[in-house]
Amino acid sequence: MIEIQNLTKSYGSLLVLDNISKKIHNGNIVAIIGPSGGGKSTFLRCLNLLEIPDGGKIIINGEDITNKKTDINKVRQKVGMVFQHFNLFANKNVLENLTLAPIMTGILTRKEADKKAESLLERVGLLDKMNYFPHKLSGGQKQRIAIARSLMMNPDVILFDEPTSALDPEMIGEVLALMKDVARDGLTMLVVTHEMGFARNVANRIFFMEKGKIAVDDTPKNVFENPQNTRLKEFLNKILNH
Repeated sequence: MIEIQNLTKSYGSLLVLDNISKKIHNGNIVAIIGPSGGGKSTFLRCLNLLEIPDGGKIIINGEDITNKKTDINKVRQKVGMVFQHFNLFANKNVLENLTLAPIMTGILTRKEADKKAESLLERVGLLDKMNYFPHKLSGGQKQRIAIARSLMMNPDVILFDEPTSALDPEMIGEVLALMKDVARDGLTMLVVTHEMGFARNVANRIFFMEKGKIAVDDTPKNVFENPQNTRLKEFLNKILNH
Protein backbone atom coordinates (compact mmCIF):
# COMPACT_ATOMS: atom_id res chain seq x y z
CA MET A 1 0.00 0.00 0.00
CA ILE A 2 1.07 3.57 -0.67
CA GLU A 3 0.06 6.20 1.84
CA ILE A 4 0.63 9.84 0.95
CA GLN A 5 0.32 12.37 3.76
CA ASN A 6 0.24 16.16 3.22
CA LEU A 7 2.51 16.09 0.16
CA THR A 8 3.69 19.52 -0.98
CA LYS A 9 6.10 20.65 -3.67
CA SER A 10 6.95 24.09 -5.05
CA TYR A 11 9.24 25.35 -7.78
CA GLY A 12 10.19 28.79 -6.52
CA SER A 13 6.93 30.62 -5.85
CA LEU A 14 4.87 28.16 -7.93
CA LEU A 15 3.00 25.66 -5.76
CA VAL A 16 2.88 22.44 -7.80
CA LEU A 17 1.54 19.97 -5.21
CA ASP A 18 -0.79 21.40 -2.61
CA ASN A 19 -1.05 19.29 0.55
CA ILE A 20 -2.11 15.98 -1.06
CA SER A 21 -3.16 13.05 1.13
CA LYS A 22 -4.23 9.70 -0.41
CA LYS A 23 -4.13 5.96 0.18
CA ILE A 24 -3.50 3.70 -2.80
CA HIS A 25 -4.26 0.05 -2.13
CA ASN A 26 -2.46 -2.94 -3.60
CA GLY A 27 -3.87 -3.78 -7.01
CA ASN A 28 -5.25 -0.29 -7.65
CA ILE A 29 -4.86 0.79 -11.28
CA VAL A 30 -4.97 4.56 -10.99
CA ALA A 31 -5.20 6.75 -14.09
CA ILE A 32 -4.05 10.30 -13.34
CA ILE A 33 -5.67 12.75 -15.74
CA GLY A 34 -6.01 16.51 -15.97
CA PRO A 35 -4.78 19.62 -17.76
CA SER A 36 -1.08 20.26 -18.37
CA GLY A 37 0.60 21.99 -15.46
CA GLY A 38 -1.77 20.45 -12.91
CA GLY A 39 1.02 18.56 -11.12
CA LYS A 40 0.44 15.05 -12.51
CA SER A 41 4.03 14.14 -13.44
CA THR A 42 5.50 15.86 -10.38
CA PHE A 43 3.12 13.87 -8.14
CA LEU A 44 4.12 10.62 -9.84
CA ARG A 45 7.86 11.40 -9.70
CA CYS A 46 7.65 12.16 -5.98
CA LEU A 47 6.51 8.57 -5.37
CA ASN A 48 10.01 7.25 -6.04
CA LEU A 49 11.84 10.47 -5.11
CA LEU A 50 12.84 11.45 -8.63
CA GLU A 51 11.39 14.71 -7.36
CA ILE A 52 12.04 15.50 -3.71
CA PRO A 53 8.91 16.76 -1.92
CA ASP A 54 9.16 19.94 0.16
CA GLY A 55 6.89 18.50 2.83
CA GLY A 56 4.77 15.52 3.79
CA LYS A 57 5.33 11.78 3.93
CA ILE A 58 5.17 8.95 1.39
CA ILE A 59 4.85 5.55 3.02
CA ILE A 60 5.26 2.51 0.76
CA ASN A 61 4.59 -0.90 2.31
CA GLY A 62 5.07 0.59 5.77
CA GLU A 63 8.34 2.39 4.98
CA ASP A 64 8.54 6.19 4.91
CA ILE A 65 10.61 6.88 1.79
CA THR A 66 10.95 10.57 2.67
CA ASN A 67 12.91 9.59 5.78
CA LYS A 68 16.60 10.32 5.12
CA LYS A 69 17.54 6.95 6.62
CA THR A 70 15.57 5.02 4.01
CA ASP A 71 17.66 3.42 1.26
CA ILE A 72 15.79 4.81 -1.76
CA ASN A 73 17.51 2.39 -4.14
CA LYS A 74 16.03 -0.51 -2.20
CA VAL A 75 12.58 1.10 -2.51
CA ARG A 76 13.05 1.71 -6.23
CA GLN A 77 13.64 -2.01 -6.74
CA LYS A 78 9.98 -2.47 -5.80
CA VAL A 79 8.66 0.69 -7.47
CA GLY A 80 9.32 0.51 -11.21
CA MET A 81 9.09 3.48 -13.55
CA VAL A 82 8.28 3.76 -17.25
CA PHE A 83 9.09 7.11 -18.83
CA GLN A 84 7.64 9.10 -21.71
CA HIS A 85 10.91 8.89 -23.68
CA PHE A 86 11.74 5.25 -22.79
CA ASN A 87 15.15 6.01 -21.17
CA LEU A 88 16.74 2.84 -22.50
CA PHE A 89 20.53 2.53 -22.33
CA ALA A 90 21.61 3.43 -25.87
CA ASN A 91 24.93 1.57 -25.63
CA LYS A 92 23.36 -1.71 -24.44
CA ASN A 93 21.40 -4.17 -26.51
CA VAL A 94 17.84 -5.14 -25.59
CA LEU A 95 18.83 -8.16 -23.50
CA GLU A 96 21.43 -6.13 -21.57
CA ASN A 97 18.88 -3.36 -20.98
CA LEU A 98 16.71 -5.89 -19.18
CA THR A 99 19.38 -7.77 -17.25
CA LEU A 100 21.67 -4.94 -16.09
CA ALA A 101 19.76 -3.81 -12.97
CA PRO A 102 18.84 -7.25 -11.54
CA ILE A 103 22.44 -8.48 -12.00
CA MET A 104 24.04 -5.29 -10.58
CA THR A 105 21.77 -5.32 -7.52
CA GLY A 106 22.39 -9.02 -6.94
CA ILE A 107 18.72 -9.92 -7.22
CA LEU A 108 19.40 -12.43 -10.01
CA THR A 109 22.43 -14.29 -11.33
CA ARG A 110 23.32 -13.66 -14.98
CA LYS A 111 21.83 -17.02 -15.95
CA GLU A 112 18.57 -16.31 -14.06
CA ALA A 113 18.40 -12.78 -15.50
CA ASP A 114 18.91 -14.01 -19.07
CA LYS A 115 16.19 -16.62 -18.63
CA LYS A 116 13.72 -14.14 -17.14
CA ALA A 117 14.53 -11.52 -19.80
CA GLU A 118 13.89 -14.00 -22.60
CA SER A 119 10.57 -14.96 -21.04
CA LEU A 120 9.52 -11.28 -20.72
CA LEU A 121 10.68 -10.48 -24.25
CA GLU A 122 8.52 -13.32 -25.47
CA ARG A 123 5.60 -11.90 -23.51
CA VAL A 124 6.01 -8.44 -25.08
CA GLY A 125 6.47 -9.99 -28.54
CA LEU A 126 10.09 -8.90 -29.04
CA LEU A 127 12.20 -11.99 -28.40
CA ASP A 128 13.57 -11.73 -31.95
CA LYS A 129 14.96 -8.25 -31.11
CA MET A 130 17.01 -9.49 -28.15
CA ASN A 131 20.38 -8.52 -29.68
CA TYR A 132 19.23 -5.24 -31.24
CA PHE A 133 20.34 -1.85 -29.95
CA PRO A 134 17.61 0.71 -29.11
CA HIS A 135 18.26 2.91 -32.16
CA LYS A 136 17.12 0.02 -34.38
CA LEU A 137 13.70 -0.15 -32.69
CA SER A 138 10.47 1.78 -33.26
CA GLY A 139 9.07 3.95 -30.48
CA GLY A 140 6.39 1.37 -29.67
CA GLN A 141 9.01 -1.39 -29.47
CA LYS A 142 11.22 0.75 -27.19
CA GLN A 143 8.33 1.37 -24.82
CA ARG A 144 7.42 -2.33 -24.72
CA ILE A 145 11.09 -3.05 -23.87
CA ALA A 146 10.98 -0.37 -21.14
CA ILE A 147 7.89 -2.02 -19.62
CA ALA A 148 9.57 -5.44 -19.76
CA ARG A 149 12.63 -3.91 -18.09
CA SER A 150 10.52 -2.57 -15.22
CA LEU A 151 9.01 -6.06 -14.74
CA MET A 152 12.47 -7.64 -14.42
CA MET A 153 12.74 -6.42 -10.81
CA ASN A 154 9.43 -8.01 -9.72
CA PRO A 155 8.05 -4.64 -8.63
CA ASP A 156 4.97 -4.21 -6.42
CA VAL A 157 4.21 -0.88 -8.08
CA ILE A 158 4.87 0.53 -11.55
CA LEU A 159 4.67 4.26 -12.25
CA PHE A 160 3.96 5.23 -15.88
CA ASP A 161 4.64 8.84 -16.86
CA GLU A 162 2.72 9.53 -20.09
CA PRO A 163 3.95 6.27 -21.63
CA THR A 164 2.28 6.82 -25.01
CA SER A 165 2.61 10.57 -25.57
CA ALA A 166 5.91 10.32 -27.51
CA LEU A 167 4.56 7.61 -29.83
CA ASP A 168 3.11 7.75 -33.32
CA PRO A 169 -0.65 7.05 -33.23
CA GLU A 170 -0.36 3.58 -34.78
CA MET A 171 2.08 2.49 -32.06
CA ILE A 172 -0.05 3.59 -29.11
CA GLY A 173 -2.31 0.53 -29.33
CA GLU A 174 0.51 -2.01 -28.91
CA VAL A 175 1.76 -0.28 -25.75
CA LEU A 176 -1.72 0.12 -24.24
CA ALA A 177 -2.45 -3.56 -24.96
CA LEU A 178 0.68 -4.54 -23.05
CA MET A 179 -0.21 -2.25 -20.14
CA LYS A 180 -3.66 -3.83 -20.04
CA ASP A 181 -1.99 -7.25 -19.92
CA VAL A 182 0.34 -6.13 -17.09
CA ALA A 183 -2.66 -4.79 -15.14
CA ARG A 184 -4.05 -8.35 -15.02
CA ASP A 185 -0.98 -9.41 -12.98
CA GLY A 186 -2.43 -7.62 -9.95
CA LEU A 187 0.37 -5.04 -9.74
CA THR A 188 -0.37 -1.57 -8.42
CA MET A 189 -0.14 0.85 -11.34
CA LEU A 190 -0.25 4.64 -11.42
CA VAL A 191 -0.50 6.01 -14.93
CA VAL A 192 -0.30 9.66 -15.95
CA THR A 193 -2.11 9.55 -19.27
CA HIS A 194 -4.05 11.42 -21.95
CA GLU A 195 -5.49 8.13 -23.21
CA MET A 196 -9.07 8.29 -22.00
CA GLY A 197 -9.87 4.82 -23.37
CA PHE A 198 -7.24 3.33 -21.06
CA ALA A 199 -8.48 5.42 -18.13
CA ARG A 200 -12.03 4.31 -18.75
CA ASN A 201 -11.52 0.63 -19.56
CA VAL A 202 -8.43 -0.49 -17.63
CA ALA A 203 -8.13 1.76 -14.57
CA ASN A 204 -10.25 1.03 -11.52
CA ARG A 205 -9.67 4.47 -10.01
CA ILE A 206 -9.16 7.93 -11.48
CA PHE A 207 -7.44 10.97 -10.03
CA PHE A 208 -8.30 14.24 -11.77
CA MET A 209 -5.55 16.71 -10.90
CA GLU A 210 -5.80 20.44 -11.23
CA LYS A 211 -3.77 23.26 -9.67
CA GLY A 212 -1.73 20.91 -7.52
CA LYS A 213 -4.66 19.11 -5.96
CA ILE A 214 -6.44 15.82 -6.63
CA ALA A 215 -9.80 17.47 -7.26
CA VAL A 216 -11.61 14.20 -8.05
CA ASP A 217 -10.90 10.65 -6.86
CA ASP A 218 -13.57 8.33 -8.22
CA THR A 219 -14.39 5.28 -10.33
CA PRO A 220 -14.06 5.46 -14.13
CA LYS A 221 -17.82 4.94 -14.41
CA ASN A 222 -18.62 8.00 -12.30
CA VAL A 223 -15.89 10.13 -13.88
CA PHE A 224 -16.94 9.45 -17.46
CA GLU A 225 -20.68 8.90 -17.14
CA ASN A 226 -21.62 11.27 -14.36
CA PRO A 227 -18.88 13.82 -13.61
CA GLN A 228 -19.86 16.25 -10.85
CA ASN A 229 -16.81 18.51 -10.76
CA THR A 230 -17.19 21.49 -13.12
CA ARG A 231 -13.52 21.57 -14.18
CA LEU A 232 -13.56 17.82 -14.80
CA LYS A 233 -16.63 18.23 -17.03
CA GLU A 234 -14.89 21.01 -19.01
CA PHE A 235 -11.71 18.93 -19.32
CA LEU A 236 -13.55 15.84 -20.58
CA ASN A 237 -15.60 17.90 -23.04
CA LYS A 238 -12.41 19.28 -24.55
CA ILE A 239 -10.60 15.92 -24.63
CA LEU A 240 -13.47 13.73 -25.81
CA ASN A 241 -15.00 16.12 -28.35
CA HIS A 242 -11.92 17.50 -30.09
